[in-house]
Amino acid sequence: MPTTLRHRLATTHASAVVAGLTSTAAYLLFSTLQWLRHESPSWDLGIFTQILQRYAAFEAPIVHIKGAGYNIMGDHFHPILALLTPIFAVFPSAYTLMVLQAILLGISAFFVALAARHLAGPAAGWLIGLAHAFGWGVQAAAAVQFHEVAVGAPILAIGLWLLVRERWVAATVWLGLLVFVKEDLGMTVFVFGALVAWRSGRWLLGGGLALWGIVWFFVTLRVILPAFNIRDQYDYGHLLDLGAVLANPFGTAGEILTNEQKMLTVFMLLASTMLLLVRSNLALALLPTLAWRFLSTLHGHWGPTWHYSLMLMPIAFVAAAEGARLLAASKHPVLRGWGTAGPAMMLGFAIAVMPQQPLAQLTKATTWQVDGPRQQAADKLLDLVPQGSVVSSDISLMNGLVDRADVYFIANQGNPLPDFVVIDNRGGGWSSRVDGVQHAQGQYPKARWELRFAEADYQLVARVG
Repeated sequence: MPTTLRHRLATTHASAVVAGLTSTAAYLLFSTLQWLRHESPSWDLGIFTQILQRYAAFEAPIVHIKGAGYNIMGDHFHPILALLTPIFAVFPSAYTLMVLQAILLGISAFFVALAARHLAGPAAGWLIGLAHAFGWGVQAAAAVQFHEVAVGAPILAIGLWLLVRERWVAATVWLGLLVFVKEDLGMTVFVFGALVAWRSGRWLLGGGLALWGIVWFFVTLRVILPAFNIRDQYDYGHLLDLGAVLANPFGTAGEILTNEQKMLTVFMLLASTMLLLVRSNLALALLPTLAWRFLSTLHGHWGPTWHYSLMLMPIAFVAAAEGARLLAASKHPVLRGWGTAGPAMMLGFAIAVMPQQPLAQLTKATTWQVDGPRQQAADKLLDLVPQGSVVSSDISLMNGLVDRADVYFIANQGNPLPDFVVIDNRGGGWSSRVDGVQHAQGQYPKARWELRFAEADYQLVARVG
């Protein structure tokens, strides 16, 4: 490499730009192929689309996929999503949220790379920046489509970048915004408040941030969510029994330490950062999220899949960058070598596990097959649903339907009489094969139904009377 080019790459923020742009491009490509194949890992993208539809219409966030008249503010607390409304109003589609997520993940990668460069030098900016951009937690979140944490990741990354640059007031403002991303993040903000106080010596500033986090945590869980909930409660509170934990703390610790899924998440955090994160007190901010996940009784919270690890990633990788800097300054040669080589090993680990990560699907021919019989059948079915229709659907084609129809989840009770019923016997989540007309007739016996379309295991049933 010519000396001039090498010097330019070392003295600019090229690492952050590359990390941001390449990750945005990769996740946008992955999401676009998902969209063209009509893949729906869950009903979540449809839910968030209905939220933004309501915000764009200046209405309360009533999400019919969750239930007729269901106000999503009684489910999870994420008012930060309103910031996406102007873009969604111009491009009102579920696909817009997938595009936005790719961009938001790229912004997060940009600022993590900047923080790593500031902490541990230009090489670390490249190595840690790319390791984070294509890390397991980020890929897992992208693969399951849009969630509110996609907005939280760049806010957190910017806050961390400001924190390590010792811009205490700006960092406090950005980190304080996390309480509006999701209800559990108030505890993370509380820890960041303690870190700001400890690292800056500004106890009033840090204490204020900690108080802000803890107050919003309790107000959200005890006041806001129950107020909008149809059962006057926080629906997920039963997943965590603090009384049982306090009554048997050693038993709880033993269960966590012997649980394969929970320990796999811990292993992935430690291995992907080459243990460097344990040298930084920033790693303390990981604990609230790990605590609620590991104490939850819902198995899906435990492992390194879905979107639950996304908010851990900026913290872990910025902490690893700080750990690398501190260890590289050690007097002990082993620790010094560990700190120096650690960032390269982090990127090596990210590359080594890449074949098991979602983006590896881009190397498979089937991923690029977006015009097969199933995709063509799905397109035909969607074209038969008029704009503004009321549709009862399983999860399979919900993402495409929600752009044109008022969609209700087919398994919910209390749904209104729909114009159409959509069933996918291959990917809709049914335990046995379903006859669409019989199912519709059984749910709505006073109406008459006919099969309007049946192809590639998709069925469209229309109300005719």
